[in-house]
Amino acid sequence: MLKQKNGLSYKSLCIDPHKASTEKNVFFTHAHSDHIKLGKNSKFFATSPTIDLVKKRFQRKYEMNFTPVPFNSKFNIDDVELTLLENGHILGSTQIKISADKEYGITSDFRLQDSLLFKGAKPIDCDTLVLETTFGSPQYVFPKQDVVTNEFIDWVSKEAKTKLVVLAGYSLGKAQELTKISNLAGYVPLVHESIFEMNKIYAAHGKDVGDYKLLDHNIKDFSVLIMPPQLVNHFLLTTLREFDSRKVASALATGWTYARGFDKLFPLSNHADYNDLIEYVKQANPKLVLTDHGQCDEFSRKLNRLGFKSKPLKQHKQQVLFDF
Repeated sequence: MLKQKNGLSYKSLCIDPHKASTEKNVFFTHAHSDHIKLGKNSKFFATSPTIDLVKKRFQRKYEMNFTPVPFNSKFNIDDVELTLLENGHILGSTQIKISADKEYGITSDFRLQDSLLFKGAKPIDCDTLVLETTFGSPQYVFPKQDVVTNEFIDWVSKEAKTKLVVLAGYSLGKAQELTKISNLAGYVPLVHESIFEMNKIYAAHGKDVGDYKLLDHNIKDFSVLIMPPQLVNHFLLTTLREFDSRKVASALATGWTYARGFDKLFPLSNHADYNDLIEYVKQANPKLVLTDHGQCDEFSRKLNRLGFKSKPLKQHKQQVLFDF
């Protein structure tokens, strides 16, 4: 029986716990902080890139017990059989197929379309699908990601000729695409230290994001600066304008519909949009879809109207994932 208790659980295995798990075996689907909770008493499993990212981002004084697991081959944790399938979200991120009393598919955060760095997810053939629905509302329909990427490249290429271009994107996942975009636009970007470290791990695992330099009092020598979005605000942009003789052009890469004072917003997302969520379910054609995160209630109702059996997976309330 697959359950949810501070994360998805099956027997002695807990997946992406919300707080330090009491289960002896914990699996992380990827290295974003809302999917990582560490502790001294569990054995942790993840792909090799995810392990490297977690160790860099969540440094602990105690030794973490990690075991790397491969993509695209079956393996067992105790008597639980799992298969990992890439999901296009970030480096090392994975879908999980669990073969037990029935076939379970867990997408975690995923992207169906190809990006500059990753192939999109391939839907899992399963009986019960746990579907991440961050953008499970019809207001979140994005342009094709290759179109957005090309528009982004053109914008950077044009603006950086005469201005300092400031790009904002999450340090892990989005910033690596921005680094690649900057290179394709013809510019080597400066990057914040947190982005610099993530870029190095991407390169170590064979994902070429292009050239970049560490931000270190050298802004005047460069035309593009990439920063985490939480560090980019009116005060920073004003300071940059006063410090540098050039004008400043700013852009935020996000699937959310708010500009936050940026000159430009590009709907470049590491997640599937509303239409791609529907397309994933149509291709997977499971007997039951359990929606999780974001607009899980709204999207579940939509799936039922389309003829699928679906329930929202309510964290901390819903315990059993398949017995409806």
